[in-house]
Amino acid sequence: MKHITASIFLLFLGLTAIFAQDATISAEAPRAVVQGSRFQLVYRVNAESTDLRVPDLADFQILMGPSTSTSTSMSIINGNVTRSVEYSFTYILRADKTGTFTIPSASIDVKGKRIESNRLVVEVIAPDVSSGSQGTQQQGGAQQNGTVDGAYSPEDLFVTVTANKSQVYQDEPVLLTTKIYTRVNLESISDIKNPDLKNFMVEEFDTQGQIQWSVENVNGKTYQAGILNQKVIYPQAAGKITIEPTSIEFMVRQREARQSRSIFDDFFESYRTVKRRVNSKTLSINVKQLPSPRPSAFSGVVGDITLNVTASKTDAKANDGITIKATVSGTGNLRFAGNPQIKFPADFDVFDPKISSNITQTSQGGKGSRTVETLIIPRHAGTFEIPAVEYSYFNPATGQYRTLRSNPITISVERGAGDDVGGTTIQSPAGVTRENMKILGTDIRFIKTGDVELKPINTFLFGSTLFMLGYIIPLVLFVLIFFINRKRIKENADIQKVKTKKANKVARKRLKKSAEHLKKDEKEAFYEELSRALWGYTGDKLSIPVSELTRDNAKSILTERGADETLAEDFLGILDTCEYARYAPQSDVSERDQLYRKAIDTISKLENKLR
Repeated sequence: MKHITASIFLLFLGLTAIFAQDATISAEAPRAVVQGSRFQLVYRVNAESTDLRVPDLADFQILMGPSTSTSTSMSIINGNVTRSVEYSFTYILRADKTGTFTIPSASIDVKGKRIESNRLVVEVIAPDVSSGSQGTQQQGGAQQNGTVDGAYSPEDLFVTVTANKSQVYQDEPVLLTTKIYTRVNLESISDIKNPDLKNFMVEEFDTQGQIQWSVENVNGKTYQAGILNQKVIYPQAAGKITIEPTSIEFMVRQREARQSRSIFDDFFESYRTVKRRVNSKTLSINVKQLPSPRPSAFSGVVGDITLNVTASKTDAKANDGITIKATVSGTGNLRFAGNPQIKFPADFDVFDPKISSNITQTSQGGKGSRTVETLIIPRHAGTFEIPAVEYSYFNPATGQYRTLRSNPITISVERGAGDDVGGTTIQSPAGVTRENMKILGTDIRFIKTGDVELKPINTFLFGSTLFMLGYIIPLVLFVLIFFINRKRIKENADIQKVKTKKANKVARKRLKKSAEHLKKDEKEAFYEELSRALWGYTGDKLSIPVSELTRDNAKSILTERGADETLAEDFLGILDTCEYARYAPQSDVSERDQLYRKAIDTISKLENKLR
């Protein structure tokens, strides 16, 4: 009863936490639409609500709405209850004017509290001037109007590779974007050949292989445009660097042109899928050398960063550990940044640094922080100062180097246990790490005192009984294995004898096959395999080829080799049953099972009788 009460209580706490979650409202709409086309504006709320107030939508024509829907889901995993409720309010709008328009926040009342949604920006582009129509109506994929009679030009499908900067400094991040523009029906992308970016360090964006399609108007034509991939590249050499074209093979669904032969041809269309390889244009980037001379404390960072150096504590005792943490934060090529150089007092033991990074790739390069933690141990009392750390970087926005300088750190160390040995102060050289640190103050070891047990020469191993056995036992084992192996080789040379020995084993393997057919209810295969097992066993056991064995001579041969009359009759009875049953009407499974067991019993008896 206590367990049930506790479970109900935990479930109540989980549900309370779920229902107490903050209510939110979010607005969703396409980023770009074609002038004159319809699109959806959806508001989603995760709690029961009332009084939805939508902003003035003067830039759009409201065709329908709001239509409401509700969805609820609940799951219990390892005692954790998850429940979600979503209320949707959908409007159908039409874009009548071109331009970029902002849809202000909407608001809704949730339990007496009014919450607001996010704002949206929708770009309305001009329709395809060649068609004079509303253009493409689909907003979520690469399926377009297609082209008349399967004819299209290179302008209907092309690939662009663009960089957000054409002139950069060495190691300055550049955003490289590969984009697809299409006015044809794409089925798939079958092959992508990216250029060799050997003069760059490359950081890929994680897009999970999904292309987000949107509508764009290029040179008066409406396209479905989707970003295939984005990557941040860091040029490693100065000069004009050319990026070779990206080559993509598309599978295009194309309508076939045909001459109409009947009235019914007007109602049906024929399509075929064709391969089409499209190449982007070459791209050039001018890379400038970093100015000279470079500061002595230059870290290799090109971007905009800050430096923070701290100590875990500034008051300690001798032999206590202190962590010095240096954090570099900002944007740029942070993954390739050098470590801040910290000068520690000579009286400190310095351990190898621990480096951790929290960097996310953005269009401006790596954004985040890189932390270097160094453990130091003061070995004697006193007041010590860690000098200010200098860390230089290059800012491409200003085209100048900048040197960051931290504040010096003063550490006060009190006398601790083990600080003094023999009235002198223990000092350790600078740069000592955990791997090569030694105990100081114990250069002279005491001579061992007490009773000493002496042993005669040759009493440990050499010349002992154990030592002699180490030679004799391997020799005896070698001789024994040699003779056993010779006997095995001699026996295997007699093929007939080997077959006779293994007759029972081979027969059981064949019976196992027939058992598989029995389970699958394969009647003919079962009887055939059972008959083959009996004939094969007899031939191997008696060293007689199966081709020389017949029903007429089998009985006499078996009785001559030691089998009694009854056993020989059982053997022939099983063979006759197999022969007749293969062509007889469907038999009962239980009868085949009994026959299988009788065959096993007969072979076992023959194994004991035959010689």
